[in-house]
Amino acid sequence: MKKVFLKRLLFFSIGLFFGLLFLNFIIDQKTDGKGVDYCYFPNCRVLKDLRKNSDVAPFIKYSVLVEGNVLFNKSETRTTPCQRYTVEYANKEYRFERCDSIVKYLK
Repeated sequence: MKKVFLKRLLFFSIGLFFGLLFLNFIIDQKTDGKGVDYCYFPNCRVLKDLRKNSDVAPFIKYSVLVEGNVLFNKSETRTTPCQRYTVEYANKEYRFERCDSIVKYLK
């Protein structure tokens, strides 16, 4: 009885190892080596979208659009064709306008 359990545990461990190795390879290929980024909350999703489609200064892209907080009460999210978002970072407000696939920084 003990040998059967140890044999099954060994096979399970080998399968688990190869499965995790395969999953790591697939995730690495799909994300170009950047890892997995999960954005479930609206703040995270808006910042990720603004970061992805913007051509702004590196300070804004890598600090404001990463650690900022979207102020939805000051943003105009339902306007067409462009939405305007206000992002707060270090007690300053930054405004962005997103039209289709282009994001502009409004001073």
